[in-house]
Amino acid sequence: MAEDIIDFADAKVRAHDHIVRGTAANGQLRAFAINGRETVQAASDHHHTSSVVTAALGRLMMAGQMIGAMSKVDDELITLEVRGDGPIGGLTVTANNKGQVKGFANNPNAWLPLREDSHLDVGGALGPGTLTVVHDISHMEPYSSTVGLVSGEIGDDLTYYFAASEQIPTSLGVGVLVDVDYSVRQAGGFIIQAMPGYDDYVLDELEQNLRGVRSVTQMLEDGMTPSDMLGYLLRGLDYRELDAMPAEFHCGCNRHRAARCVMALGEHEMRDMVEKGEPANVHCHFCGADYVFAPEELAQLLA
Repeated sequence: MAEDIIDFADAKVRAHDHIVRGTAANGQLRAFAINGRETVQAASDHHHTSSVVTAALGRLMMAGQMIGAMSKVDDELITLEVRGDGPIGGLTVTANNKGQVKGFANNPNAWLPLREDSHLDVGGALGPGTLTVVHDISHMEPYSSTVGLVSGEIGDDLTYYFAASEQIPTSLGVGVLVDVDYSVRQAGGFIIQAMPGYDDYVLDELEQNLRGVRSVTQMLEDGMTPSDMLGYLLRGLDYRELDAMPAEFHCGCNRHRAARCVMALGEHEMRDMVEKGEPANVHCHFCGADYVFAPEELAQLLA
């Protein structure tokens, strides 16, 4: 029977980090949820982040992945930039609509003591500052919007961004739980947005459902998948799942692209480095990779 057919490709997607997309209230709400533990762990491994930076960067990356999943334009890039006066200094994240994301922190080793409730002090580590969201599509001028940070906890700030800059009622939650051995124990999030023409009662019911939620990480600790989270958050609102897509940390840098960066130095500077026997070094902030070009390689590039 059709009910017994297993979609092995879909099962493989859901076995790892993935984003679920759905709708509720007869199309009046659209919803996204993500499990991002592997993604956040990969970023932590690349940048050797402290616990509070792992949480801050992880939250922003997963939010970027879900916002990227909203786009119907394949070559659109979403960049989220947080600039703050706290010890982290700033965060930069770039995501596409394929679930791929990369990001870095200005100070990956920033540290703050735990808050009184024993939670990581992400807001304190970022401090007062701004959030900028940039939409970049090929052959078009990028457009961006900047808002002040509400709390520095990422979820509150992006919720405010959608309300202030895009006038879209949005509920957004992201969470990262770092274990005692500094590994990522849980990471995930959700975005629920009202669509044009929504009825007020829909938001009232959604708000009522959200009141019973302690945190994203608690839902994950309770064994919920992204599908479970949306089903729980949208209970009573006729939630329907549309699809699932893989999510991952992906930089995309390589030696060929690094060579293009070296050539951007210009012929004069490159020839000077060859004559002095100096190598050229290219460092990728997004994944931490280093590319070294010996003088002989610089000479080949010049040729």
